[in-house]
Amino acid sequence: MRLRRPLLLIAFIATATPSFAAPPTDPAVLGDGALSCAEGKMVLESLAPLPEPQSVASANLDVTYYHLDLDVDLVASLVGGSVRTVGTVINSPLSVLTLDLLNNMTVTGVTLGEGGPALAFSHPGNALNITLPAPVNPGGQVDVVVSYAGTPSSGGFGYFQFGTRAGDRYAWSLSEPYGARNWWPCKDHPSDKADSVRVTVTVPSQYRVGSQGELVSETINGGNTTYDWVSRYPISSYLVSLAIGEYVRHLGTYTRSPALAGEFGALSMPLDHLVYDDGSTALPFGWGNVADVLDVFEDWFGPYPFASEKYGHSETTFGGGMEHQTMTSLGGNTVGLVAHELGHQWYGDEISPRSWPHLWLNEGFATYSEILYYQERDATYPGTANNLLASRYNTAQGAVGTLVLEDTTSVSNMFDFSRVYAKGAVVLNMLRFVVDDDAVFKTILRDYAADPAVEYGVATTADFERVAETVSGLDLTTFFSQWVTTGTGYPFYRSFYYAQPSAGGYDVWVTLQQFQTQPWSNVFAFETPIEIAIMTTGGEERFRVQNDQREQVFHLAVAAEPLSVEIDPDNWILRSEILTGVSDQTPSLLAITALAPNPSRNAITLQFTTGDADRVAMDVFDVAGRRVMSRTVTSVAGIGAQTIDTSRLAAGVYFVRVRTAGSQASRKFIVVR
Repeated sequence: MRLRRPLLLIAFIATATPSFAAPPTDPAVLGDGALSCAEGKMVLESLAPLPEPQSVASANLDVTYYHLDLDVDLVASLVGGSVRTVGTVINSPLSVLTLDLLNNMTVTGVTLGEGGPALAFSHPGNALNITLPAPVNPGGQVDVVVSYAGTPSSGGFGYFQFGTRAGDRYAWSLSEPYGARNWWPCKDHPSDKADSVRVTVTVPSQYRVGSQGELVSETINGGNTTYDWVSRYPISSYLVSLAIGEYVRHLGTYTRSPALAGEFGALSMPLDHLVYDDGSTALPFGWGNVADVLDVFEDWFGPYPFASEKYGHSETTFGGGMEHQTMTSLGGNTVGLVAHELGHQWYGDEISPRSWPHLWLNEGFATYSEILYYQERDATYPGTANNLLASRYNTAQGAVGTLVLEDTTSVSNMFDFSRVYAKGAVVLNMLRFVVDDDAVFKTILRDYAADPAVEYGVATTADFERVAETVSGLDLTTFFSQWVTTGTGYPFYRSFYYAQPSAGGYDVWVTLQQFQTQPWSNVFAFETPIEIAIMTTGGEERFRVQNDQREQVFHLAVAAEPLSVEIDPDNWILRSEILTGVSDQTPSLLAITALAPNPSRNAITLQFTTGDADRVAMDVFDVAGRRVMSRTVTSVAGIGAQTIDTSRLAAGVYFVRVRTAGSQASRKFIVVR
């Protein structure tokens, strides 16, 4: 180990217009924050298998406070000390308190509160069972202190890593999703947030320690220094962290802009960065962008959620970043990575997932936050937002399964970049298109972060859907079903058009077909607004239509002769390439005009128009694509109707299709029991 220079504190003023040491459009400087985040987490999976993902901690304890009081030996790779857990009993009496703690850590004793009587305990497997002196009824408080020591194993995401870097020792934790129990006893599930946490760590004095909240004291005792961090905001166990190293501390201030101060009130907040001492006094490039990113994100998301404490970074040796609350652990210095992890402070930290299947609420939002930042700063980063968004759409086409995760036992499945990151961001962009008003979309993001039901708490996809519907006034049931909760894949489109002169211009019939099939997608017909751009001799004319059938004809009128037709010209929809052609005849206007009542129990009435046809084929399919009913229906003067007997159909989703020799139309209906 080289000789340590005296502690160097570097103060800086954070401004909303950073200076750049490299061209701001250089990909090496901008980076890909979401990809770095995903790769940085998944690459560590090979170190060891995941622990048992199921938390065994007592469900009837609501944790209110943790105090980690630890000594860390970086030479022997040991963590030891005590953890105090305070909580309130809920639902049913509690006689035995169970905490999550892997058996690589040895428990040496448990007391009732600090300095209280010893309690009996057992530590079979990964469960620490503590026998309380007497059953505690709901509403009563539990206060225990666990003394323990051991070497945390390196698990799926690292959990707790010791190592050397250029001859200097370091240690850091990364507990998402199941790794907090690997190095401290806790209730290791994101749904139970402690109201506050205190992290007290003693290390040899050449090291500094970064953690959550405010550094309330720094006490030298002989050759050791004790760092005492306190956070008074609710926090999930996986967001509690340590970063230890021979750091240079860079202190700065974020000052809220006059415009934001007028809306939220004035703010001057500490920025606190810990950087490995490599002999440089410079802050890593992207880290200096924090104030500018905060300025953009406070405008889009609302006030920074931990404003009475701080925001900062602790440098680590893993690639990518981890959004530890108020102090991100960061192994990179790109603008994109800094923006991604800072976006998590709202979406992931302030609001954490109630359970891991809803991980996209963390990663999809943080991934989209990068795009929002680059869009707002397009003058500085020209074209970056569009390029990044196009990349996200391309990657999201590879997503397998629903966006809400079915399997949370595999790191690579949970943090699949194409899925929770890329598709998550794409879904938010499509929601922005469906809402069709950026002011409303911004209000959705703000109101979700400030929603009393989830603010500083936990959320599921249903919570976000509820807020989005309330703000927009739209029924988004189908949108979330087909893109997030039950639907897989994306639509394949094909279109062609026919035009003919009319009084004052041209009539244009645009036929749009969807032809995705299982197993590529389980959605029979994606229902979405879609834009049609018609280029004419007089310029471009755009139309916004609602596509909700497998085949649909849109009759549009333009002022001049059409030259070409483009579907979804701005690429809002996650889809395959659209094949567009020209038809030499007017399409038959086969269309389903009514299908009611929907949902149905015993019968549903279908009404349709047929153009010139007097006979159509009608088929009913279940959600798996199996034909369950088929018949021929006649029409009179181009109008037809048919009552469908649904009394013998099982409850579920079905599709009715009417078809002629040249056209077809379909519609979804639901049978309930």
